[in-house]
Amino acid sequence: MLQLRVAGPHEAGWINERYAAVEFIPSDLARETVVVAEIDGAPAGLGRLVPLDDDTYELGGMLVFEAFRGRGIARAIVDELLRRAKGRVVYCIPFAELESFYAGAGFVRVDDAPQLREKLAWCRGTYAKSVVLMRHGSAP
Repeated sequence: MLQLRVAGPHEAGWINERYAAVEFIPSDLARETVVVAEIDGAPAGLGRLVPLDDDTYELGGMLVFEAFRGRGIARAIVDELLRRAKGRVVYCIPFAELESFYAGAGFVRVDDAPQLREKLAWCRGTYAKSVVLMRHGSAP
């Protein structure tokens, strides 16, 4: 059975090992909310909310472990992270091939987010795959 929970600070080691394996930026669990998906007690995936300011988050670090893919885990993590954002604006920078997945969760493609210009440039320079900028909710 799928369960979602917030990671504790003591879990930073294994979480950041998983992120390093796919070239994701490490999480700072002191300031970020990392949601862990578990199937029958085994870690199955991760996602995080990074505060950009008082009213805005970045949703990122979405990773479903290979053995657990195709079970709706990514959607469950995204839905939980959006619930925890409590109606605030949430941006994400997914690989372009995942644009329709995020659109299905209510994200729309946007051209700019001042708080994420540097991160967007980093993603475009780091990953071989194309990325897009998307927003959930109305920007102030």
